[in-house]
Amino acid sequence: MTDKPANPAKSKSHETRRRNTARRLRQAFDRLVAGNPQDSSRRGRPSRLTVAALAREARVSRNTIYAEHSEFLDELASANPLGPATNSPAPKPETAKLRALIGQLQEQKRLLATENAGLLKRAIDAERAMVRLEKQNAKLVQDISVVRRLSST
Repeated sequence: MTDKPANPAKSKSHETRRRNTARRLRQAFDRLVAGNPQDSSRRGRPSRLTVAALAREARVSRNTIYAEHSEFLDELASANPLGPATNSPAPKPETAKLRALIGQLQEQKRLLATENAGLLKRAIDAERAMVRLEKQNAKLVQDISVVRRLSST
C-alpha cells in the first residue's frame, strides 16, 4: 500500500476553520474579560469565566475548546475575576440558618420516603394475601357446594 498525501485543499480548509474559530474564541474571551458580552442581559454583571461561558459567547461547542483550543483553558483559570468557587464569602447568619433548616427538611423527606416505601410494600403484600385468600375461599365454597350435593342425594 502506498501512502497518499493528504488532500491539500481539505487540510487548508481545516486550518482556515481552526484559525477562524481561534479568532472567535479570542474575541469572545476579550469581551468576557472586559465585562462586555454580546448578550446584553449579562453586561456589567461579574461572572465566572468558564468554558461553557466562553463557548456560548463564541458560539462554539465546549468540546471544540477542550479538543482543539486547549490554550484557552489556562487563560480562563487565570483570568477568572471571581476566583475559584471555594473562595466564596462566608454565608450570612440567615443563610446559615436556612441551610441548616434545608438539611433538616431533606432528612425528614428521606425518612418519610423510607416510611412510604415500607407502607407501600405492606400494602402490596396485603393485596397479594387478599387475592390468595379469595382464591382459597372460592375453592372452599365450591367444596362445600359439592359436599351438600352429595349429602342430599
